[in-house]
Amino acid sequence: MTALVFLGLLLSLPSMGCLKNDILRLNIKKEPHLDPNTVCKTYPELSQTQYDLCRKYPDVTASAIQGVQIGIHECQHQLRSHRWNCSSLERKNKNPHASPLLKRGFKETAFAYAISAAGVTHQVSKACSLGKLKSCGCDMSVYGVNRDFEWGGCSHNVDFGEQYAKRFMDSKEMARDIHSRINLHNNRAGRLAVIHNVQKQCKCHGMSGSCELKTCWKAAPNFREVGDLLKRKFQAATKIHIGNAASGRLIKQNGRRPRQSDLLYYQRSPSFCEPNNRLDSPGTTGRLCNKSSDGVDNCGTLCCGRGYNILKVRRSERCNCKFYWCCYVECQTCTYNEWVTVCK
Repeated sequence: MTALVFLGLLLSLPSMGCLKNDILRLNIKKEPHLDPNTVCKTYPELSQTQYDLCRKYPDVTASAIQGVQIGIHECQHQLRSHRWNCSSLERKNKNPHASPLLKRGFKETAFAYAISAAGVTHQVSKACSLGKLKSCGCDMSVYGVNRDFEWGGCSHNVDFGEQYAKRFMDSKEMARDIHSRINLHNNRAGRLAVIHNVQKQCKCHGMSGSCELKTCWKAAPNFREVGDLLKRKFQAATKIHIGNAASGRLIKQNGRRPRQSDLLYYQRSPSFCEPNNRLDSPGTTGRLCNKSSDGVDNCGTLCCGRGYNILKVRRSERCNCKFYWCCYVECQTCTYNEWVTVCK
């Protein structure tokens, strides 16, 4: 690929400087009055159960949809150096779960399901505590007695977030086949990645910043920490023995039952080297690689043995993205002039 061809490809790409809510097509900076039709009829390919939930709780569903977007962004960050990097899941006005790849049983499928479910849990939990939703508020629970501080503030309502994520995400898995059962498991693993890592945050009260009185509350973990945890789960994902699945139990190939927090898959992943429309996989031609890396982003691995070109390019990419309730994303555009190695 010549430098002119590569620059031509860059110019032909859609602008990524400012991404609003691509699914709901809401181009707003203020919290809208959420008409159920705006949310439920715009978000594509809802199941009937999801649509009914959306009609009843449009504000919660809007937060859930934003949680899916946050999950896909985190998926792109965590797998940015891999041959399949989640980029095909973020298409304008598209439900990421409609991707053909998510109909398969790959490790990458497991990660996408888990990170999406985690995103919904995380976002709905936070929206509750911000007073954005009619159906929930702060979690006012007291987590035991402690002499060093008092429970107060406004804890993130992780219980409500987990329950709604389960109802909204699991309702698409109506079949009882191996694929649906593994999707349900991976959805739960994603929710658990948030629930099991809830953190205590505290604030001091007193004269001149002293800590005469300290109040604490529970908060969902930073989502990057959730992504890091699920990435480790992805790297250690467990293959399920299909022959045992018909018995109603998911069994690992070594005969043991997986843990609830494990990510599961049942099909060997393809190479993802070449474009494959059946899997909605773009291949790796044109991807930036690192010729000095020992990781999966090295040019030998990422370029699948096709080689690479060294080019000087002016590159623009989305950066410093911020998510706003409800339901959009604003990003800056960062531009770089640099020498890059690009897969042939």
